Amino acid sequence: MPRLLMLMTLTLLSIAEAATAITTSNVTLPRAASVSSAALTVVPRGTQLTMACAGGWCRTTYRGQSGYVSKAYIKALTPTTSILAPALPAQRAPVVYANCSAARAAGAAPIMAGQPGYAPKLDRDRDGVACE
Repeated sequence: MPRLLMLMTLTLLSIAEAATAITTSNVTLPRAASVSSAALTVVPRGTQLTMACAGGWCRTTYRGQSGYVSKAYIKALTPTTSILAPALPAQRAPVVYANCSAARAAGAAPIMAGQPGYAPKLDRDRDGVACE
């Protein structure tokens, strides 16, 4: 069983490159690695970003929004380092619950810190477990 799990995990991994780079112009930050993907925001020229790149796209986060930047619009500041990274996931809408009643109705409660849907406003005693 552990061997099967390890093989499945390795199948889901791909080689990527990690680097710090700077944008060479104002760059649209799309949700997915595609020019036709919905734009989240515009990253100003000269912005320093940490990114993981695979192919012609780099995954990054700018002001709390995760998206992609084309390699054509960045200049590496640090040498790239090959890393074993998870394959670029399909983008999903964030999980947000208005209150604990909504989380319970969705079958999500309790919600641990780090899990989709966790928010400090739902964690009354600030112990890392919301809607307990």
